[in-house]
Amino acid sequence: MKRRHLLPALAAAPVAFPRSLAAQEAGNFAITWRDIYAKHWVDEKEYTLAVLEAMPPEGFDFKPNPVQRNFGDQLRHLAYANVVFFNQFKLIPIPSPPLAANVKELDEIANPTDKESVRKFVSASFDYVSSVLARLTAAELTSTGYTIRGPHSGTDVLLRAYTHTAHHRGQAIVYLRARDIAPPAWKFEPA
Repeated sequence: MKRRHLLPALAAAPVAFPRSLAAQEAGNFAITWRDIYAKHWVDEKEYTLAVLEAMPPEGFDFKPNPVQRNFGDQLRHLAYANVVFFNQFKLIPIPSPPLAANVKELDEIANPTDKESVRKFVSASFDYVSSVLARLTAAELTSTGYTIRGPHSGTDVLLRAYTHTAHHRGQAIVYLRARDIAPPAWKFEPA
């Protein structure tokens, strides 16, 4: 190699190495983050089902006021949204039934006033999400090619699902309180 070509090659070498190292570290972080999220997702499932179980069957049609969803529909909506969020990755087809591939199938699969059908739907939705999580790659988590009312990265999709679940489960807890039912304790509640 001629000297005039050697100097630019040497100057570029330190830049290329840190970039590839940074990409590898980002990939490692994404997978570690996914695995931690997957463990918390199991807790989300258990807690959501505990909230569902706290409401007696006759309370599934309860609404604190006419403009709100009934209790069963709050949980069914939570579950359906998670299926929609994780279907963005196109890794596993939505099993219909026990899940709904579109909103028009919801009433056929999970009647919001029927505790048993809502329980099955909610449980199946969490299992679907867990199966997608197990297959997600670092590239999918860091990709920005997902659209849910605007562009999202893979990690954004996960965060939306987690936040949306907490939001609607929180509403369901208020429904329990409005019926004088003590909600189950969250397992990470401070001492």
